[in-house]
Amino acid sequence: MLSYEKKPGADFAEIVVDGKISDEEMNTVMTAMKADLENGRLKLLEDIRAFEGMEPAAFFKDPRFGIAMAKGISHVALVTDAHWLKVVAETFSFVSPAKIKVFERSKIDEARTWLSAAV
Repeated sequence: MLSYEKKPGADFAEIVVDGKISDEEMNTVMTAMKADLENGRLKLLEDIRAFEGMEPAAFFKDPRFGIAMAKGISHVALVTDAHWLKVVAETFSFVSPAKIKVFERSKIDEARTWLSAAV
């Protein structure tokens, strides 16, 4: 399951991953994020509850979207208890234009506070 939500008036959006990601879910999230990115830079909370892979079609989505998204995201709060995702995020933070901070799942409110205060 993959979902995306940016509440009206919120200063960041939230992505939730819980299980396997379908192509249809990826299309829905990409459409919503593109619309939000057209309004300016975006801060993002990624709540990775469980990741069980993705359908091949979802994996091979338009790489231009990934590049455009990376340029449009200013801050990422990655919320996960998966050690391997923490390592990947911390490694990627050295080359990412976005500021990335990793939080344990029990600290999700702290992650939201960090994003709200980020400028």
